[in-house]
Amino acid sequence: MSDAWKHLDLEGEGLQSANLRLVQLMKRRPKAYGLLALFPLGLHRAYLEDIRGAWVYRAASLAALAAWWFGQGWAALVIAGFTVSFAIYDIRWIEDRIATLNKALRMKVYKSKHGTAAPKGFRGRYTDNDLDDYLKVKEQERGGHVLPGTDPALKSRSRAPSFAEQEAMLKALAQSKQNKQNKSQ
Repeated sequence: MSDAWKHLDLEGEGLQSANLRLVQLMKRRPKAYGLLALFPLGLHRAYLEDIRGAWVYRAASLAALAAWWFGQGWAALVIAGFTVSFAIYDIRWIEDRIATLNKALRMKVYKSKHGTAAPKGFRGRYTDNDLDDYLKVKEQERGGHVLPGTDPALKSRSRAPSFAEQEAMLKALAQSKQNKQNKSQ
């Protein structure tokens, strides 16, 4: 499916607008992993809003370069080894961090009050208040349906007639129609 819908905005403030804002704000895994390739600069941590972690990577990289520059090869190797091991740890950390950040973004976007006011007279969902009146109105709207026990043909039974009883009623109805037709002729 095309991503053209991400750029379409119908100028509304409803769910579509919230989804468009969310798509623009969400953190993406491919970008985070691409920035992880440049881990000595800490760009993946900065992208995932961990500024302190980004600066730790940068400081460690500078410390390793300085140690190498001043002839401390073993110290530079140890610092570089720790930096690489933290970068390997960050492969898993990125998944958790993206899930946490995107969840927080969804909650922020969907809970924001960017919408227009509800229409005049809008009461939200029906509650159990006045439920009896509501049920009476709905029972009257049923075209052709009869409540159990109120159909005179069923003689106030509390259950529906069996198949055999229904057949007998249909035969009686057909005979009564034939009798009426014979009498009118």
